[in-house]
Amino acid sequence: MCGIAGIFSTHPRCRVTHDALRKMAGAIAHRGPDGEGVWLNHEHDATADQPQVGLAFRRLAVLDTDTRAMQPMSTPDGRFTLVFNGEIYNYRQLRAQLPHVRWHTTGDAEVLLHTLAHNGAAAVEQLTGMFAFAFWDNQTHTLLLARDRMGQKPLYVLHGEGCIAFASEPNALKTLAWFDSALDPTSLRHYLAYGYVPSGRSIYRQMTHVRPASTVTITGGQISEHTYFDCNRIEPDESVESIELLVGRAVGQQLVSDVPLGVLLSGGIDSSVVAYCAKQHGRVKTFSIGFDDPRYDESAYAQRVAEHLQCEHHTFRVTENASDDLPALARAFGEPFADSSALATFYLARETRKHVTVALSGDGGDELFGGYDRYSAMRFATQMLAPFAPLGRFMSRGHGKSFLTRAGRFLASSGLPAAMRYDAYVRLFDDATLAALGLSDTDVAPRVSDIFSSFSSRGNVAAALATDRVTYLPGDLLTKVDRCSMQHALEVRSPFMDHHLVRRVAGLNAHELLRGGKKRLLREAFCAHLPAEVFTRRKMGFAVPVGEWFRASLRSMLVDSLTRDNGFCATHFHMPTVRQMLDEHLASRRDHTHRLYALLMLELWRA
Repeated sequence: MCGIAGIFSTHPRCRVTHDALRKMAGAIAHRGPDGEGVWLNHEHDATADQPQVGLAFRRLAVLDTDTRAMQPMSTPDGRFTLVFNGEIYNYRQLRAQLPHVRWHTTGDAEVLLHTLAHNGAAAVEQLTGMFAFAFWDNQTHTLLLARDRMGQKPLYVLHGEGCIAFASEPNALKTLAWFDSALDPTSLRHYLAYGYVPSGRSIYRQMTHVRPASTVTITGGQISEHTYFDCNRIEPDESVESIELLVGRAVGQQLVSDVPLGVLLSGGIDSSVVAYCAKQHGRVKTFSIGFDDPRYDESAYAQRVAEHLQCEHHTFRVTENASDDLPALARAFGEPFADSSALATFYLARETRKHVTVALSGDGGDELFGGYDRYSAMRFATQMLAPFAPLGRFMSRGHGKSFLTRAGRFLASSGLPAAMRYDAYVRLFDDATLAALGLSDTDVAPRVSDIFSSFSSRGNVAAALATDRVTYLPGDLLTKVDRCSMQHALEVRSPFMDHHLVRRVAGLNAHELLRGGKKRLLREAFCAHLPAEVFTRRKMGFAVPVGEWFRASLRSMLVDSLTRDNGFCATHFHMPTVRQMLDEHLASRRDHTHRLYALLMLELWRA
């Protein structure tokens, strides 16, 4: 796991220098504290026939910690050069397929380099892992960028005149003299609607994000994109393997490491399953986080699972210091990000990194096996409940985690077409509130409802899961895990993102997923191996009581940030609407936690 960056130029006005590459690397130094490398193909003026290409790298040594495994890494003949962020879990099998290569390291980077040199862009389909890489062919003057199937590892691209730059995080691209901070209004509207910038875009007009499961090929002035995997493609049933076998195999593959490794354990189904599977391979260290508010504290459940599995368990009790930590969190993402559970993830990564360098997590289990309340709601909501919608709108004004509020949201959207109902479940700001803020409704990326409709033939539950796998999962969940963990140089691996497992569940229907309760397949596969309460207790989610903090320790920060005369809200939104949300929340008349958090993170990001 590392950080990568680079520049490709075909125009002399866009000169690539070692200094520019080092500045880019310095902006992502937290991703790789174990070393820095830069490489430049030549220092002459760039032309279309002789482009300049520079690559930069920050290293977090996980496999083969020897300095020989440092990047950028080139083939012995100098034709191919690679920078790579992530882990290739099947690198030993790929290495065995290249008997002619004289190996100089024992890690996965050199294997990836020679696999690409031997097979070209098609090699991405051979890879099992999480990755983002840049691969330069000095003979054909072609740059290949690629990102893993599910979008675990990021790769942003900055477009300029006669040049492009790329990096693991936006902050590295902001160091370039030709960076333009103009915002993309479509991304801003999507961010407020759903809490994250949509996949493939960034908050900046000049910057994009390589889509999951995509390669981008750059030759001269031509750029082409190719998608090599569809996470929602339904596979034939003939070769179906058991869920227990697939999950166990994915966990086993991801235990490979030359540095200390552990498991992030909440005591919920997904992380407990991962911990159980990891325990089959030897001793396991597990890590959890606790909060004073019992509505958010799962540490006791994690402790019981760890005791059942006989793991070496560590629980961290975190004292909230959000007024200092939220600005740091906003900087870490490099663009606005409105999932408040990022703060809990940030704390857990910080403490876990004191003990291990690599950790496995249960992220992605909900999107594969139907773990969220909204999937059950899509199964049971009917037109018969439509007369109760006004009552639901009244009930949904309370605390976001309360039963009444969740029931209210369910009733308030009843009677809507399925696609619009699901859109309502995942919204922060609805269209009416966005209009009240003064945002144009012409700046709209594909809505969740539009994407849901494209999968509607599968049934409401399967369509909801498929939608989340291409929207929420890469845009929110996996982005959160990457930024929060890498801010502390902790590599987090997610076995549920194994593409064989993803393909196995893509075609499942509501009956197969939810019969007898959520996550039926995981429950049936692993119930004999874990305490019964893992599968029977109510899902809590991984969050922090930020709504209460807004009325107490964060009150001054919230009010001052959102009402500054020259702040983002004041210069972009209709302020009476912002002040109304503030007043209603602070007086406990309505719960605007998630909307206010989204606005606050905008302010802190832009500060």
